[in-house]
Amino acid sequence: MKIVLFSDVHGHLRLVLHLIRNWQIAHSSHVDAALIAGDLGCFPDRSKFDKATKKHIERDLEQAGFAEYFTSPRAEVERLFAPEFGEFSAVRCPILFVPGNHEDYEYIASASRQAPAQDAPRNTFPVDCYRRIHCITDGSVVTLDGEDNASLRVAGIWGIENARQGAPYQLKASMAERLRVGGPQTFDLLLTHDAPAEAYPRGGSALITQVIKACNPEIHLFGHVPPVQGRHEFVVPNCKTKSLVFKDVWFGKDGSEGLLGAMGMLDWRGSCWKIEIVKEDWLRQMAYRNWERV
Repeated sequence: MKIVLFSDVHGHLRLVLHLIRNWQIAHSSHVDAALIAGDLGCFPDRSKFDKATKKHIERDLEQAGFAEYFTSPRAEVERLFAPEFGEFSAVRCPILFVPGNHEDYEYIASASRQAPAQDAPRNTFPVDCYRRIHCITDGSVVTLDGEDNASLRVAGIWGIENARQGAPYQLKASMAERLRVGGPQTFDLLLTHDAPAEAYPRGGSALITQVIKACNPEIHLFGHVPPVQGRHEFVVPNCKTKSLVFKDVWFGKDGSEGLLGAMGMLDWRGSCWKIEIVKEDWLRQMAYRNWERV
């Protein structure tokens, strides 16, 4: 299985689709799924943008990407789901995420009452008008099946632990406990927004660390915080789990940053797997003013 990995997206969903499409074209292969570790930027109503999102939108209009392009169909998005430049230019994989601390939780709660989209995994629900972006139900496990008959079990936990009192994005201890009591080998990959305490050097969630220690998944993908001096991988002491975080999917405050370090690729074959940071020429060529044309 080929699984694309992203940490924080903050509305740059069109950019995510372009990245997936470009990888597929370059490799003449379809991706089986994409995972996003929170801060999707799921704000369908512009009046619900939080303070941080409003601040960044002044410099980066794509931070309003969900409201602009994913609440009602737009041709520039629909063409990314079609074989515009050959078979592998069509993005057909499910895109799964867990909510972070920059989402409209009222909207996500209302969306959660929907059944899974057609052909989507159980314990998910769609949040976008195309029914291509699927939220993993808090504290649940979903199974992704690949074209090579491999399968990957992904567990999801919403939010962050050290939140202000009453914040809708407060990580729920009951959801972490639901996964923790399952014990080892109940899932392969843990998807969270918050970082793991004891592994990431600054802060993090003790509850997530407890889940890692109890369940020992092979992989943990998280967001919320940046890589540390180019370091993407962290390990909770005495655990086999590899916790990974990637750069935010954007071009920085002034548009001068590249996308190197923002995209990972998991080659999953059960007990045999590897993760690579995508560093290919086409990705290096994608910049603030040209990414739609690369």
